[in-house]
Amino acid sequence: MESQQHFREAPPSREHPLSWEALTRIVLVGITLLLIWKALGAVVVIVVALVLTASLHPVVWKFHIKTKFPILLSTFVVLLILLIPFAVLGFALIPNLNSQLPQMLTSINSTMSNLPYIGHYLTNFNIVSYTDSFSGDPIASSNAILQIAISVLATLVLTFYFVYDYERLLKLFLSIFPFQEKEKLQGFIEQVAKVTGQYIRGNVIISGITFLVIYVSLLALHIPYALPLALFAGVFDLLPLVGSTIGSIPAFFVAYSVAPVYGISVLIIHLVYQQIENAIISPAIYNKALNLYPALGFLAVIIGASLFGMLGAFLALPVAASIPVIVSYHENYKSRHKRAT
Repeated sequence: MESQQHFREAPPSREHPLSWEALTRIVLVGITLLLIWKALGAVVVIVVALVLTASLHPVVWKFHIKTKFPILLSTFVVLLILLIPFAVLGFALIPNLNSQLPQMLTSINSTMSNLPYIGHYLTNFNIVSYTDSFSGDPIASSNAILQIAISVLATLVLTFYFVYDYERLLKLFLSIFPFQEKEKLQGFIEQVAKVTGQYIRGNVIISGITFLVIYVSLLALHIPYALPLALFAGVFDLLPLVGSTIGSIPAFFVAYSVAPVYGISVLIIHLVYQQIENAIISPAIYNKALNLYPALGFLAVIIGASLFGMLGAFLALPVAASIPVIVSYHENYKSRHKRAT
């Protein structure tokens, strides 16, 4: 009896939670992460192409519906129309940059060194020598330019095919999931694409407005190097939160070199435009697509910039704005499966 009672009261044996299946999953996840890290350049190109696809596909689809053109021709025409302004601007700007950039950097460096209160801290800093250090090795510079050109070309080609094959690629992706999840997952993807696409389109439009406003303002004040300075402000305005402030710095220094009153005027123009952009232009264009607290947005920009530089900062806000959509889908997924079990 005692032996039987002892046998009944013995604690039940438990399986070890770390099974061979769990170990296999851990190894596969580790190998996947290692491959992604080794092919990080290709992954970045794919991610950028997907983001551009999210912003371009609605435009291409509307053009396809209105014109009745085949989807292939519609994709080609829309991309061509969007690329023409950048090509024209590049051909107009590159010759001017070759002649004006050294003079503009010299002017900025001289103004920085002669500024009251902070000039003596910059006496040993020469911005011209600093920029020349990045292009001192012709071979390294040529390789860097070639890699950038290849990445840009690969991104454009991938974007073209992603936009053209959007519906088929989406169906192919959804086919690997259970039937009951396809509809929910498609809605989730469409929500993320809507947030991302609206942000990218709005950001480009706002950047173009910034370029035009600053260019016209600098021309009206007869500030030299108006075109490269306005382009610098427009490009950096693509960066959320901090880009507009960074973009105003070169224009301020160049205008200050003409006369201090011009520098102050340019600074006031930038500040006033930033307030108009934040209060009127951005809400009207984004239409609450990015419902983020400023602190969370700033944190996302810092993390994105530290990981992937300017590109990471540019993509930080749409990624952060997609997190609530991801969390909502995950919670709904868990609740659906709890009800099913």
